[in-house]
Amino acid sequence: RALTRIGQQMNPDTDVLFMYMTSHGNQGIFQLADEPISMDSIDPQWLREVLDRSGIRWRVIVISACYSGSFIPALQSPDTLVITASASDRPSFGCSNEADYTYFGRAFFDEALRNANSLQTAFDQAKVRIRQWEKAQGFPSSQPQLKLGQNMGLMLPQFESRLFPPEIAGSTPAETASAVSSPVSQIH
Repeated sequence: RALTRIGQQMNPDTDVLFMYMTSHGNQGIFQLADEPISMDSIDPQWLREVLDRSGIRWRVIVISACYSGSFIPALQSPDTLVITASASDRPSFGCSNEADYTYFGRAFFDEALRNANSLQTAFDQAKVRIRQWEKAQGFPSSQPQLKLGQNMGLMLPQFESRLFPPEIAGSTPAETASAVSSPVSQIH
């Protein structure tokens, strides 16, 4: 229902959905049930069907879960960028109830995106950082994945210009915030 409502609010020609999902997972499963909450897990084909029915054309989907690469075949399309914390046959690491982020979440969102000017650059930096942590703790590589659709490759620079606005030279922090808030508010 949420994706349908979001799809109704978006301009299908220009708006980009940025969806971040984080939880436990297994091959072809994104787990939502966590005691005492009892919810059905999400499988990749169901998610693809819901996204298609929602009318949301442009999609950036980031999935931080073990075996999250197993979602790529169902979710990939010419209009989609899919980023996953691990390959389809690999667990991801750094998941605990005490952690604010998984290894992937910390490396991608908390570190790389703060300094990057593109999602590809942030992903590449995060992938290196995650591997450093895995090696230091003796974990096998989770092998984060990125699959960029051809059309999204053309749309991505426009989206990233709103996501990573350049600082305005000579502006005060308040002026800079005001100048960049309008385009950023259009991102869903």
